[in-house]
Amino acid sequence: MSRIINLILLVVMIIGAAVTYDMKHKAEKAAERVARLEANIARERDAMQLLRAELSMLTQPGRLQAVVDRYVDHFKLEPFSPSQYVRLDEIPMRTAGPADQQAIADIIGENNSTIR
Repeated sequence: MSRIINLILLVVMIIGAAVTYDMKHKAEKAAERVARLEANIARERDAMQLLRAELSMLTQPGRLQAVVDRYVDHFKLEPFSPSQYVRLDEIPMRTAGPADQQAIADIIGENNSTIR
């Protein structure tokens, strides 16, 4: 009887060791994956920081002015004249009227006919 109990306990101990080894192996794989992901995140952050610095350098007004001066013939840019500036009240406002409502109704009618 004690041999059967010893045999059962031995089998339980072997199963327990196998389960423990499997759990340890899975935990190590998960830790490796987490380390890879953290390394990728750090690499992406560094790349983003580099791109932000590059964008900051490329959009500096002094640098842009030098590019404009160098390629003035290509861009054909001219300074604004005072006559090109207007006040907000000088801009004509679009009025909503029956024509706009009819256009909307036509669009809605076209959409309904194409859906069916």
